[in-house]
Amino acid sequence: MTAPNIPSVTRVTNARECAIASGFYLGDSTITNNLQWVRNGRADILSYVPKTVTDLGEADAKGSDTTETVPSDDAIHVGPSPPAEPAILRAIVRIDLADFWLTADGGYVGPNSIWKEMVDVKPSCAVTDPGIDPVTTDFPVVIQVLEQLTAKCVTPGYTSGKSFFSKTDTGATRFKLRHSLFQVNRWTVNVPHMCKVSEAFSFQLFPLTNEKNRAELLALKSTHRIVPLPAYDFSRNIIRPGAYRRLLQGAVVEVHFTLSHWGIATAKRDVYGGNIEKIRLLVLPTSSSSSKKRKVAFHLDSEDMPTQKSARM
Repeated sequence: MTAPNIPSVTRVTNARECAIASGFYLGDSTITNNLQWVRNGRADILSYVPKTVTDLGEADAKGSDTTETVPSDDAIHVGPSPPAEPAILRAIVRIDLADFWLTADGGYVGPNSIWKEMVDVKPSCAVTDPGIDPVTTDFPVVIQVLEQLTAKCVTPGYTSGKSFFSKTDTGATRFKLRHSLFQVNRWTVNVPHMCKVSEAFSFQLFPLTNEKNRAELLALKSTHRIVPLPAYDFSRNIIRPGAYRRLLQGAVVEVHFTLSHWGIATAKRDVYGGNIEKIRLLVLPTSSSSSKKRKVAFHLDSEDMPTQKSARM
């Protein structure tokens, strides 16, 4: 199935309209009204908390002169509120050329100070101003809303490092997103056969930065599963891991993500994490002259004759 020939600006504009309609577009400063941080274990999750019937009743009561209420058989009985769900935020951004680790295995070459072992790997990237109308004017609002949201969840006496926000070489603000590559198997799934796409995400064929780490990857097969990066091309097909850098680095995308917070007591530091839920490709990366591939002919039609200048030499 080939992608429809839709101009980039149209694709971006359509994505923006859908994002605004969702109620979770970060380019709309009013979305913070129904968002709040909810404790979940040792972390805090930014969650969507809709207004309940009780909230609406209290709002109506403020404008009422009634001093006595009489219960009736038709009264609305409000049960316990449903658990808050993580808010899936949306933004249209450009994936930065720098600080790009959104490769198949996040560039893992072995245990280091960031990842003690492969199971800890979380491929990541920095995102910045998309640089294309009409969404480039929304980006300052995106940053402002994210700064407001993170400021509402801080630990007294802690500082916030560069875990989420950072600066580009030109001083522009960007933020970081990541993907959890592995998930613990909680049940056994029998797969009768594998299609070509799923094979690309198999333990045997999954691309690695260093093939010597294949044994460490295979050791996870009985306890974990590989979670494909939910990134989709123009035809809404999932992007295979070998094409992440070619299609995503420098691309304009619509990204859906959740936001979490936790504190590191030993460092007295607040950490914020943007966890990718979906990436939709909107505009392909612009190739630079430095990244052009050298073309080598497979056949020469005739002998190369030296020029007059080279012949004299």
